[in-house]
Amino acid sequence: MNKIAALLIRFVIPLATLYLAFTYLGTAGGIILTAIYLVIMNLSMIFNNLATRAYRSGDHEKALKRLETALKLGPKNYGIRGAYAWLLLKLGHTEEADVQINQTLSEAAREDIKRPLYVTKALVHWKKGEIDQAITLMEKVIENYKNSNAYGTLGFLYLEKGDLDRALSFNLEAYDFNNTNAVILDNLGCTRLLRGEYEEAREIYEQLMNLRPSFPEAFHNYARVLAHFGELDQALYMCRTALTLSFWNTSTITKEQVENTLKELEEAAEKKASESDQEEEYEEIKETESADI
Repeated sequence: MNKIAALLIRFVIPLATLYLAFTYLGTAGGIILTAIYLVIMNLSMIFNNLATRAYRSGDHEKALKRLETALKLGPKNYGIRGAYAWLLLKLGHTEEADVQINQTLSEAAREDIKRPLYVTKALVHWKKGEIDQAITLMEKVIENYKNSNAYGTLGFLYLEKGDLDRALSFNLEAYDFNNTNAVILDNLGCTRLLRGEYEEAREIYEQLMNLRPSFPEAFHNYARVLAHFGELDQALYMCRTALTLSFWNTSTITKEQVENTLKELEEAAEKKASESDQEEEYEEIKETESADI
């Protein structure tokens, strides 16, 4: 009965109205009424597109408001609600994101529609400190939903868990799946770094830098690898670059962590410079003593 009512409201009544408009108002009146009808029926998607434009321009709060409006106009649109939940999570509204993604999953009819939404749900679990639930969910998802986003999400969840053996095995699999995805490369590079496999980590991060990543984790982790090899100037550059990028609720590091790493690198660089100056002074003294003899 509800489906019949929805069909009448969405198609039959509007078509009958347009027919009468063309009949009694003429072509011009019919066209104007048709245009108005199309705008009204697609307002939710119009605001969704406005949200996309705002997001791409960097105005994330405006994008969030546009999505809120789109959702009010199309409350049954699971695509819009899923995007809204993801942006809420990214901007730090974890609890509200949880509410929205749960509602989206309950409204989505088919499993293939739910799979990308499960990724957001897993991230919500992670931010709520429910790392085991997040991993369990993503392990189930990736059985039938193998793409770069799923591989990247589960790969970093293994790292967050501290399971470096599983992280290595899985992130190597992810690398075989897509070795040009920045998140997948960072996951593998970070795994190598945490395992103390610095040569392998360096190789991965050199590859990653060619992709020009836009997230701070890539530069921060590479800075740590370079610092291990004593390349402090380059490590400082990478760390400072990381601080120019945006940090989100979904970032795996905080700005404070990067600032602390930068401070440590600066202290190490100052110590190295001081030791170098002392060595030069010592060599000068030796040369002077030799000349006197």
